[in-house]
Amino acid sequence: MTVTERNRRDEVEALRRDGQLPGPLTPEPQVPRRRKVKRVVLIVLGVVGSILLAVFVVVVVLFRQDLGEARSRLASIPTTIFESRYGEIQYRVVGDGPTVLISHGITGGVDHAEYLVTRWRNLDEHYRFVYVSRFGYLKSSLPDGATPRFQAAAYQDLLDHLGIDRVTVLGNSAGGASAMWFAVDYPERTDGLILLSSAVPGPEPDAIPKLVREHDLVYWAAIKFAPDTLIGLLLPKEVRATLTDAEKDFIVENAYMVGLPISERTEGIVFDNEQSNPGVNDVPFERIEAPTLIFQAIDDRGELRGGREMARRIPNSEFIGLTGGHFLFGHAKEIRAATAEFIAKYSTERG
Repeated sequence: MTVTERNRRDEVEALRRDGQLPGPLTPEPQVPRRRKVKRVVLIVLGVVGSILLAVFVVVVVLFRQDLGEARSRLASIPTTIFESRYGEIQYRVVGDGPTVLISHGITGGVDHAEYLVTRWRNLDEHYRFVYVSRFGYLKSSLPDGATPRFQAAAYQDLLDHLGIDRVTVLGNSAGGASAMWFAVDYPERTDGLILLSSAVPGPEPDAIPKLVREHDLVYWAAIKFAPDTLIGLLLPKEVRATLTDAEKDFIVENAYMVGLPISERTEGIVFDNEQSNPGVNDVPFERIEAPTLIFQAIDDRGELRGGREMARRIPNSEFIGLTGGHFLFGHAKEIRAATAEFIAKYSTERG
């Protein structure tokens, strides 16, 4: 730098000191741009993380509350355990009159069997009901090599224990196969067979995913955050479109929420996925001698086709086709009237 340049610089600095020229004498230190961006990102992530943590805490609290209520509900139902040749059988006997043994559907148990009467109102209550938790559900054992036919034999053991000679047996959904086998193998003890939206011959239905059937939180979350998807698995679009919010809430509560705790039903669900539902294809329908009443959805092609096949192959059967999808939703009154007439006609017991 020359002497002239140095002198000029000194003059500019002097003018700045006197306030006659703008700008700082020396540059202020500045935070690098990358450091600023990083700071902003960390702040945003911290806020988002806090929100997610709060949401997670709320979800866990709600889940534990619902799970606790479900366990309390089960604990409030008085049941008995019978040691059969096939392991422990959880059951409950309620009421007076002709005896009806109910074989519940998938994700069920002794509670679901009873709810077919007390909540879904598919049968009158003036019968003696034998509600049973099928293999692997709640407190019932899952024996090695379990099949729907073995389940029917376990029903016979239980009836022997109870001193009941003859029953009308009702099979719902995945409980249909064992009800059918009971009628096949024990005709002398079967007054009648009622198949209420039973599993039908044909392609195997989709299995409940392992993650959902084994974990209470995952199952609960699916119900809470995707209820319409669950309803859509069993009800056709045309039926769903007609449902009120109250009706949807009823289905969610009485078809899905009552499945909690799902972890206590996991073995039974696996049994149904692998044995009960596909096992319907192996039932010798022609050997069913008992009068049979079949209720099946006509707005579900697979169920309609399978239901009609059963009606064609079971000698003494009556087919009643109803709308409402797998739940036959909206037809409880007709079902109740038809089952009452059927039981009155064929039951050998008079209360």
